[in-house]
Parts: sequence; C-alpha cells; structure tokens
Amino acid sequence: MILPKIDDANRKKPLCYDPARGKFIYFDDIVSGRKAIVPIESLSPQDLKKLVIERLRAGPDHVVYPGFSGQPLTRNEQIKEITENTPFGQTSVEAETSYLRELLQQIHRALKPD
Repeated sequence: MILPKIDDANRKKPLCYDPARGKFIYFDDIVSGRKAIVPIESLSPQDLKKLVIERLRAGPDHVVYPGFSGQPLTRNEQIKEITENTPFGQTSVEAETSYLRELLQQIHRALKPD
C-alpha cells in the first residue's frame, strides 16, 4: 500500500499525541520510524482536545462556518469553542478525531510489512 500524500502545511500538524511523554507525533516521525503511532482510541478526551487544538494552531489561520445560521469563527474562536466544550467545539473534536483515525490507519497499513 502507498502512503497517503501529505502536503507541507499538514506535515507541520501533529497526527497523534503521546501522553506518557507529553509529545506530539508528526508524519515524518512516524514514516522514519523515530516514533510509533499512538492510537487515537487510547487518548483521553482531554488529550484529544489537546491534539486538535495543536493541529489548529500549527495550521494557517482560517474561518469556519458552524451550521447554516452560525457566525463565522476564526481559528482562535474555534479553539475557544473546543476549550469551553461547546457543542460546536465537541463537533470539531469529533470530526478531527474521525479524520485522524482514518489517516493513521492508512499510514499504519502502508508501513506494515507484508
């Protein structure tokens, strides 16, 4: 299997978090073998929030539109929603968690020896 394509902007975002070491793990760490994937399922809700917030901080500033009638939110406002555990913040964490789970599974399958 072929590794998923990760552009330069996304290489700067962590893919998982090692709570035992308090360290974020990046794509290049995983594919080089320097660090192992920490399964998303093993993370606490607080660790998942930490991971999602760090991914937002590492990326470019952006605006999201929460629903059809919601006011646009900047990256920092989205981080605040996550921190305050609002419904939109919870949805943001769930969406990012789902994306990361699938991406990490693809990476794991690609790196797994046959």
